[in-house]
Amino acid sequence: MKKLTIISLALGLLMNTEAAVAQESVIQSTALKLPVGTFANMKRTTFDPTKHGFKFSNEFQTQIQIAGLNGPRFGGLCGGMVYSALDYYKTNEPIPAQTHRPASGTTLHQYILTRQNNSTLLNSNGGSNADKWAELILNPFGWRTNEFFNWGLQGSNGGRVQELVEMMRSGSPVPLGLFKDGNGGVGPHHQVLAIGYDLGRYKGDLGDYKEDFKIFIYDPNYPNQTMTLRVNPAAQNYYYQERPDNKWLTYFVDKKYTVARPPAISSTPLANDGLVRQLLIEIGTGGDDLRGGNDNVNVIVKYTDGSTDIYPTVNKRVRWMDNYKEAVLLSLRRAAPLGQIKCVMLQTTFGGGIGGDNWNVDLLRIVAKSSDQERVVFAQTGSPLVRFDGNNRPFEAVLR
Repeated sequence: MKKLTIISLALGLLMNTEAAVAQESVIQSTALKLPVGTFANMKRTTFDPTKHGFKFSNEFQTQIQIAGLNGPRFGGLCGGMVYSALDYYKTNEPIPAQTHRPASGTTLHQYILTRQNNSTLLNSNGGSNADKWAELILNPFGWRTNEFFNWGLQGSNGGRVQELVEMMRSGSPVPLGLFKDGNGGVGPHHQVLAIGYDLGRYKGDLGDYKEDFKIFIYDPNYPNQTMTLRVNPAAQNYYYQERPDNKWLTYFVDKKYTVARPPAISSTPLANDGLVRQLLIEIGTGGDDLRGGNDNVNVIVKYTDGSTDIYPTVNKRVRWMDNYKEAVLLSLRRAAPLGQIKCVMLQTTFGGGIGGDNWNVDLLRIVAKSSDQERVVFAQTGSPLVRFDGNNRPFEAVLR
Protein backbone atom coordinates (compact mmCIF):
# COMPACT_ATOMS: atom_id res chain seq x y z
CA MET A 1 0.00 0.00 0.00
CA LYS A 2 1.23 3.47 -0.86
CA LYS A 3 0.77 6.07 1.86
CA LEU A 4 2.01 9.53 2.77
CA THR A 5 5.07 9.45 5.05
CA ILE A 6 5.44 12.24 7.59
CA ILE A 7 9.10 12.70 6.66
CA SER A 8 7.89 14.22 3.41
CA LEU A 9 6.18 16.95 5.38
CA ALA A 10 9.40 18.02 7.05
CA LEU A 11 11.24 18.07 3.76
CA GLY A 12 8.53 20.04 2.02
CA LEU A 13 8.00 17.40 -0.64
CA LEU A 14 4.28 17.67 -0.36
CA MET A 15 4.25 21.42 -0.95
CA ASN A 16 3.46 20.60 -4.48
CA THR A 17 -4.18 20.57 -3.47
CA GLU A 18 -19.48 27.22 -9.03
CA ALA A 19 -18.87 25.12 -5.96
CA ALA A 20 -22.19 23.33 -6.12
CA VAL A 21 -22.73 21.52 -2.85
CA ALA A 22 -23.96 17.97 -3.47
CA GLN A 23 -27.26 17.01 -1.93
CA GLU A 24 -27.08 14.12 0.52
CA SER A 25 -29.37 11.34 1.48
CA VAL A 26 -30.01 11.58 5.21
CA ILE A 27 -31.22 8.78 7.42
CA GLN A 28 -32.12 9.79 10.95
CA SER A 29 -32.40 7.61 14.00
CA THR A 30 -31.40 8.51 17.57
CA ALA A 31 -30.06 12.07 17.39
CA LEU A 32 -26.55 12.83 18.67
CA LYS A 33 -26.62 15.80 21.00
CA LEU A 34 -23.69 18.17 20.56
CA PRO A 35 -23.16 21.63 22.01
CA VAL A 36 -24.12 23.29 18.74
CA GLY A 37 -27.32 21.35 18.22
CA THR A 38 -28.80 18.00 17.33
CA PHE A 39 -27.88 16.27 14.08
CA ALA A 40 -28.61 13.07 12.24
CA ASN A 41 -27.19 9.92 13.76
CA MET A 42 -26.39 8.69 10.25
CA LYS A 43 -25.55 10.63 7.11
CA ARG A 44 -24.39 9.66 3.64
CA THR A 45 -23.35 12.10 0.96
CA THR A 46 -23.86 11.44 -2.73
CA PHE A 47 -20.15 10.93 -3.30
CA ASP A 48 -19.83 7.47 -4.87
CA PRO A 49 -16.25 6.12 -5.24
CA THR A 50 -17.27 4.22 -8.37
CA LYS A 51 -18.47 7.46 -9.98
CA HIS A 52 -16.56 10.30 -8.31
CA GLY A 53 -13.29 8.60 -7.31
CA PHE A 54 -10.24 8.10 -9.50
CA LYS A 55 -10.13 4.80 -11.39
CA PHE A 56 -6.40 4.27 -10.80
CA SER A 57 -4.69 3.42 -7.53
CA ASN A 58 -2.41 5.65 -5.47
CA GLU A 59 0.86 4.14 -6.70
CA PHE A 60 2.77 7.38 -7.15
CA GLN A 61 6.38 7.82 -6.17
CA THR A 62 8.20 11.12 -5.78
CA GLN A 63 11.88 11.84 -5.23
CA ILE A 64 13.56 14.98 -4.03
CA GLN A 65 16.61 16.13 -5.97
CA ILE A 66 19.08 18.48 -4.32
CA ALA A 67 21.82 20.09 -6.43
CA GLY A 68 21.28 17.42 -9.07
CA LEU A 69 21.65 14.57 -6.58
CA ASN A 70 18.88 12.12 -5.80
CA GLY A 71 17.46 12.52 -2.32
CA PRO A 72 14.78 10.72 -0.31
CA ARG A 73 12.03 8.90 -2.16
CA PHE A 74 8.43 8.78 -1.04
CA GLY A 75 5.38 6.75 -1.98
CA GLY A 76 1.87 8.02 -2.47
CA LEU A 77 -0.05 11.21 -3.20
CA CYS A 78 -3.11 10.28 -1.15
CA GLY A 79 -3.90 13.82 -0.01
CA GLY A 80 -3.59 15.15 -3.54
CA MET A 81 -5.91 12.49 -4.90
CA VAL A 82 -8.46 13.15 -2.14
CA TYR A 83 -8.42 16.92 -2.67
CA SER A 84 -8.54 16.52 -6.46
CA ALA A 85 -11.45 14.07 -6.38
CA LEU A 86 -13.33 16.42 -4.06
CA ASP A 87 -12.59 19.32 -6.43
CA TYR A 88 -14.13 17.44 -9.36
CA TYR A 89 -17.14 16.50 -7.21
CA LYS A 90 -17.80 20.00 -5.89
CA THR A 91 -17.39 21.71 -9.26
CA ASN A 92 -19.61 19.12 -10.99
CA GLU A 93 -16.78 18.29 -13.41
CA PRO A 94 -16.45 14.67 -14.58
CA ILE A 95 -13.45 13.01 -13.02
CA PRO A 96 -10.91 11.65 -15.55
CA ALA A 97 -11.92 8.20 -16.73
CA GLN A 98 -8.41 6.83 -17.20
CA THR A 99 -7.51 3.64 -15.37
CA HIS A 100 -3.73 4.13 -15.55
CA ARG A 101 -1.76 6.33 -13.18
CA PRO A 102 -0.96 9.62 -14.97
CA ALA A 103 2.67 9.93 -16.03
CA SER A 104 5.02 12.42 -14.41
CA GLY A 105 4.74 15.86 -15.99
CA THR A 106 1.21 15.40 -17.35
CA THR A 107 -1.49 17.92 -16.51
CA LEU A 108 -3.32 15.56 -14.17
CA HIS A 109 -0.16 14.45 -12.38
CA GLN A 110 0.90 18.05 -11.81
CA TYR A 111 -2.52 18.97 -10.46
CA ILE A 112 -2.59 16.06 -8.02
CA LEU A 113 0.94 16.95 -6.90
CA THR A 114 -0.09 20.55 -6.27
CA ARG A 115 -3.16 19.48 -4.32
CA GLN A 116 -1.00 17.10 -2.29
CA ASN A 117 1.00 20.13 -1.24
CA ASN A 118 -2.20 22.00 -0.38
CA SER A 119 -3.49 19.09 1.69
CA THR A 120 -0.45 18.90 3.94
CA LEU A 121 1.40 22.17 4.31
CA LEU A 122 -0.13 25.16 2.59
CA ASN A 123 -3.49 25.65 0.92
CA SER A 124 -4.73 28.52 -1.21
CA ASN A 125 -5.95 30.45 1.86
CA GLY A 126 -2.62 30.15 3.63
CA GLY A 127 -3.89 27.50 6.04
CA SER A 128 -1.92 24.42 7.01
CA ASN A 129 -2.45 20.99 8.52
CA ALA A 130 1.17 20.80 9.65
CA ASP A 131 0.12 21.60 13.23
CA LYS A 132 -2.27 18.63 13.25
CA TRP A 133 0.44 16.19 12.17
CA ALA A 134 3.04 17.75 14.47
CA GLU A 135 0.86 17.51 17.56
CA LEU A 136 0.22 13.82 16.96
CA ILE A 137 3.90 13.13 16.35
CA LEU A 138 4.99 14.76 19.62
CA ASN A 139 4.00 11.93 21.94
CA PRO A 140 7.07 11.08 24.09
CA PHE A 141 6.85 7.69 25.79
CA GLY A 142 3.27 7.36 24.49
CA TRP A 143 1.93 9.58 27.26
CA ARG A 144 -0.85 10.97 25.06
CA THR A 145 -1.79 7.79 23.20
CA ASN A 146 -5.05 7.28 25.11
CA GLU A 147 -5.94 10.95 24.69
CA PHE A 148 -5.31 10.88 20.92
CA PHE A 149 -7.38 7.72 20.50
CA ASN A 150 -10.29 9.20 22.48
CA TRP A 151 -10.26 12.39 20.39
CA GLY A 152 -11.63 10.32 17.52
CA LEU A 153 -14.63 9.33 19.64
CA GLN A 154 -15.53 12.61 21.34
CA GLY A 155 -18.84 14.18 20.36
CA SER A 156 -18.26 17.37 22.33
CA ASN A 157 -15.56 19.82 23.42
CA GLY A 158 -13.97 19.90 19.99
CA GLY A 159 -13.77 16.12 19.56
CA ARG A 160 -13.43 14.58 16.10
CA VAL A 161 -16.96 13.15 16.09
CA GLN A 162 -18.33 16.60 16.80
CA GLU A 163 -16.20 18.14 14.03
CA LEU A 164 -17.16 15.42 11.56
CA VAL A 165 -20.90 15.72 12.23
CA GLU A 166 -20.83 19.51 12.07
CA MET A 167 -18.92 19.58 8.78
CA MET A 168 -21.02 16.89 7.12
CA ARG A 169 -24.42 18.34 7.99
CA SER A 170 -24.31 20.36 4.74
CA GLY A 171 -23.90 17.10 2.79
CA SER A 172 -20.31 17.68 1.79
CA PRO A 173 -17.64 14.96 2.05
CA VAL A 174 -14.81 15.79 4.46
CA PRO A 175 -11.07 14.99 4.13
CA LEU A 176 -9.50 13.14 7.05
CA GLY A 177 -5.94 12.57 8.16
CA LEU A 178 -5.27 9.07 9.54
CA PHE A 179 -2.40 8.89 12.03
CA LYS A 180 -0.42 5.68 12.53
CA ASP A 181 1.46 5.34 15.79
CA GLY A 182 4.89 3.78 16.27
CA ASN A 183 7.94 3.97 14.03
CA GLY A 184 9.11 7.13 15.75
CA GLY A 185 6.02 9.02 14.63
CA VAL A 186 6.88 8.86 10.93
CA GLY A 187 3.95 6.72 9.92
CA PRO A 188 3.13 5.70 7.31
CA HIS A 189 0.20 8.07 7.76
CA HIS A 190 -2.62 8.49 5.28
CA GLN A 191 -5.29 10.85 3.94
CA VAL A 192 -8.79 9.81 2.89
CA LEU A 193 -12.24 11.28 2.24
CA ALA A 194 -15.14 10.74 4.64
CA ILE A 195 -18.30 10.34 2.58
CA GLY A 196 -20.67 9.38 5.39
CA TYR A 197 -20.93 8.18 8.96
CA ASP A 198 -23.13 6.02 11.18
CA LEU A 199 -23.04 6.37 14.99
CA GLY A 200 -25.38 3.46 15.64
CA ARG A 201 -26.08 3.34 19.36
CA TYR A 202 -23.02 5.37 20.24
CA LYS A 203 -23.71 8.81 21.81
CA GLY A 204 -20.32 10.47 21.33
CA ASP A 205 -19.80 10.44 25.10
CA LEU A 206 -16.88 7.95 25.36
CA GLY A 207 -19.39 5.55 26.89
CA ASP A 208 -20.88 2.31 25.62
CA TYR A 209 -21.23 1.10 22.02
CA LYS A 210 -18.06 2.75 20.65
CA GLU A 211 -17.71 -0.21 18.31
CA ASP A 212 -20.94 0.86 16.54
CA PHE A 213 -19.30 4.01 15.18
CA LYS A 214 -18.46 3.85 11.44
CA ILE A 215 -17.08 6.34 8.94
CA PHE A 216 -17.58 5.55 5.26
CA ILE A 217 -14.47 6.33 3.25
CA TYR A 218 -13.20 6.96 -0.26
CA ASP A 219 -9.58 5.78 -0.10
CA PRO A 220 -7.43 6.40 -3.21
CA ASN A 221 -5.50 3.22 -2.41
CA TYR A 222 -8.66 1.23 -3.18
CA PRO A 223 -10.36 2.61 -6.32
CA ASN A 224 -14.04 1.91 -6.92
CA GLN A 225 -14.59 0.78 -3.32
CA THR A 226 -16.24 2.22 -0.23
CA MET A 227 -14.15 1.45 2.84
CA THR A 228 -15.58 1.39 6.36
CA LEU A 229 -13.47 2.86 9.18
CA ARG A 230 -14.40 1.25 12.51
CA VAL A 231 -13.21 1.34 16.12
CA ASN A 232 -11.52 -1.33 18.23
CA PRO A 233 -11.79 0.06 21.77
CA ALA A 234 -9.77 -2.76 23.35
CA ALA A 235 -6.81 -2.34 21.00
CA GLN A 236 -7.25 1.44 20.81
CA ASN A 237 -7.17 1.71 17.04
CA TYR A 238 -9.28 2.55 14.02
CA TYR A 239 -9.31 -0.04 11.23
CA TYR A 240 -10.94 -0.90 7.93
CA GLN A 241 -13.73 -3.42 8.23
CA GLU A 242 -12.86 -4.66 4.72
CA ARG A 243 -9.10 -4.83 5.44
CA PRO A 244 -8.51 -5.17 9.19
CA ASP A 245 -4.72 -5.07 8.76
CA ASN A 246 -5.04 -1.34 7.99
CA LYS A 247 -4.88 0.28 11.45
CA TRP A 248 -4.42 3.81 12.79
CA LEU A 249 -4.22 5.30 16.28
CA THR A 250 -6.54 8.18 15.52
CA TYR A 251 -7.71 10.63 12.86
CA PHE A 252 -8.32 14.33 12.46
CA VAL A 253 -10.89 16.27 10.46
CA ASP A 254 -9.32 18.48 7.80
CA LYS A 255 -10.98 21.89 8.08
CA LYS A 256 -8.49 23.60 5.76
CA TYR A 257 -9.79 22.27 2.43
CA THR A 258 -11.01 24.90 -0.03
CA VAL A 259 -12.33 23.98 -3.44
CA ALA A 260 -10.21 24.62 -6.56
CA ARG A 261 -11.03 24.34 -10.24
CA PRO A 262 -9.57 21.05 -11.54
CA PRO A 263 -8.31 20.58 -15.11
CA ALA A 264 -10.70 19.19 -17.71
CA ILE A 265 -9.22 15.92 -18.95
CA SER A 266 -10.76 14.77 -22.21
CA SER A 267 -12.19 11.26 -22.29
CA THR A 268 -14.06 11.21 -25.61
CA PRO A 269 -15.37 7.71 -26.37
CA LEU A 270 -13.57 5.98 -29.21
CA ALA A 271 -15.42 5.78 -32.50
CA ASN A 272 -17.29 2.52 -32.87
CA ASP A 273 -15.42 1.25 -35.92
CA GLY A 274 -13.04 -1.34 -34.46
CA LEU A 275 -9.95 0.63 -35.50
CA VAL A 276 -7.04 1.09 -33.14
CA ARG A 277 -7.19 4.71 -32.03
CA GLN A 278 -5.01 4.72 -28.92
CA LEU A 279 -1.87 3.02 -27.72
CA LEU A 280 -1.17 2.77 -24.00
CA ILE A 281 2.59 2.46 -23.65
CA GLU A 282 3.90 1.36 -20.25
CA ILE A 283 7.61 1.84 -19.76
CA GLY A 284 9.41 0.52 -16.69
CA THR A 285 12.69 2.30 -16.01
CA GLY A 286 15.38 0.11 -14.46
CA GLY A 287 18.47 1.07 -12.52
CA ASP A 288 19.42 4.11 -14.63
CA ASP A 289 16.91 6.94 -14.98
CA LEU A 290 15.81 9.08 -17.91
CA ARG A 291 17.18 12.52 -17.17
CA GLY A 292 14.68 14.75 -18.96
CA GLY A 293 15.52 18.33 -19.91
CA ASN A 294 17.40 17.84 -23.18
CA ASP A 295 17.53 14.06 -22.74
CA ASN A 296 14.10 12.71 -23.66
CA VAL A 297 12.32 9.92 -25.49
CA ASN A 298 10.23 10.03 -28.67
CA VAL A 299 7.75 7.38 -29.80
CA ILE A 300 7.56 6.49 -33.49
CA VAL A 301 4.62 4.48 -34.84
CA LYS A 302 5.39 2.67 -38.11
CA TYR A 303 2.71 1.36 -40.46
CA THR A 304 2.91 -1.51 -42.94
CA ASP A 305 2.69 0.91 -45.89
CA GLY A 306 6.03 2.43 -44.84
CA SER A 307 4.62 5.61 -43.33
CA THR A 308 5.44 6.80 -39.81
CA ASP A 309 4.08 9.15 -37.18
CA ILE A 310 6.39 10.70 -34.59
CA TYR A 311 5.24 11.65 -31.09
CA PRO A 312 8.06 13.74 -29.63
CA THR A 313 9.15 14.07 -26.01
CA VAL A 314 6.51 11.81 -24.50
CA ASN A 315 8.17 12.24 -21.09
CA LYS A 316 7.27 15.98 -21.18
CA ARG A 317 10.96 16.84 -20.61
CA VAL A 318 10.70 15.66 -17.00
CA ARG A 319 12.81 13.03 -15.31
CA TRP A 320 11.60 9.45 -15.23
CA MET A 321 12.88 7.90 -12.01
CA ASP A 322 14.83 4.70 -11.83
CA ASN A 323 12.92 1.55 -10.83
CA TYR A 324 9.55 3.12 -11.59
CA LYS A 325 6.90 2.63 -14.26
CA GLU A 326 5.32 5.41 -16.32
CA ALA A 327 2.33 5.10 -18.68
CA VAL A 328 1.87 7.19 -21.82
CA LEU A 329 -1.44 7.22 -23.69
CA LEU A 330 -1.05 8.09 -27.37
CA SER A 331 -4.08 9.14 -29.39
CA LEU A 332 -3.07 8.06 -32.86
CA ARG A 333 -3.15 10.64 -35.61
CA ARG A 334 -4.25 7.86 -37.96
CA ALA A 335 -6.65 5.19 -36.78
CA ALA A 336 -5.93 1.85 -38.43
CA PRO A 337 -6.66 -1.86 -38.15
CA LEU A 338 -4.17 -3.51 -35.83
CA GLY A 339 -2.71 -5.48 -38.72
CA GLN A 340 -1.62 -2.24 -40.41
CA ILE A 341 0.44 -1.05 -37.43
CA LYS A 342 3.85 -2.63 -37.89
CA CYS A 343 5.79 -1.56 -34.81
CA VAL A 344 6.36 1.05 -32.14
CA MET A 345 9.84 2.48 -31.70
CA LEU A 346 11.44 4.25 -28.73
CA GLN A 347 14.07 6.77 -29.78
CA THR A 348 16.08 8.94 -27.39
CA THR A 349 17.50 12.42 -27.93
CA PHE A 350 20.66 11.87 -25.87
CA GLY A 351 23.95 13.52 -26.67
CA GLY A 352 27.15 11.51 -26.47
CA GLY A 353 30.29 12.10 -24.43
CA ILE A 354 30.96 12.28 -20.72
CA GLY A 355 27.87 14.38 -19.96
CA GLY A 356 25.51 12.24 -22.03
CA ASP A 357 22.60 10.40 -20.46
CA ASN A 358 22.06 6.64 -20.21
CA TRP A 359 18.71 5.01 -19.60
CA ASN A 360 17.77 1.45 -18.72
CA VAL A 361 14.36 0.19 -19.80
CA ASP A 362 13.41 -3.02 -17.99
CA LEU A 363 9.80 -3.28 -19.16
CA LEU A 364 7.86 -2.31 -22.25
CA ARG A 365 4.17 -3.13 -22.55
CA ILE A 366 1.88 -1.83 -25.28
CA VAL A 367 -1.91 -2.02 -25.26
CA ALA A 368 -3.88 -1.28 -28.45
CA LYS A 369 -7.26 0.34 -27.73
CA SER A 370 -10.25 0.33 -30.03
CA SER A 371 -13.93 0.84 -29.36
CA ASP A 372 -14.60 -2.84 -28.79
CA GLN A 373 -11.52 -4.10 -26.99
CA GLU A 374 -8.09 -3.58 -25.48
CA ARG A 375 -5.33 -5.93 -26.61
CA VAL A 376 -1.81 -6.39 -25.26
CA VAL A 377 0.21 -6.31 -28.46
CA PHE A 378 3.71 -6.22 -26.99
CA ALA A 379 5.09 -7.20 -23.59
CA GLN A 380 8.75 -7.83 -22.80
CA THR A 381 10.98 -7.47 -19.78
CA GLY A 382 14.71 -7.66 -19.19
CA SER A 383 17.50 -6.51 -16.88
CA PRO A 384 17.66 -4.32 -18.84
CA LEU A 385 15.48 -5.00 -21.84
CA VAL A 386 17.38 -2.21 -23.58
CA ARG A 387 20.00 0.32 -22.47
CA PHE A 388 19.89 3.64 -24.30
CA ASP A 389 23.06 5.72 -24.56
CA GLY A 390 24.52 8.42 -26.78
CA ASN A 391 24.41 6.33 -29.95
CA ASN A 392 20.64 6.95 -30.12
CA ARG A 393 19.85 3.60 -31.68
CA PRO A 394 16.08 3.13 -31.36
CA PHE A 395 14.38 0.09 -29.86
CA GLU A 396 11.80 -1.51 -32.12
CA ALA A 397 8.80 -3.29 -30.65
CA VAL A 398 7.13 -5.38 -33.36
CA LEU A 399 3.42 -5.74 -32.57
CA ARG A 400 1.78 -9.11 -32.56
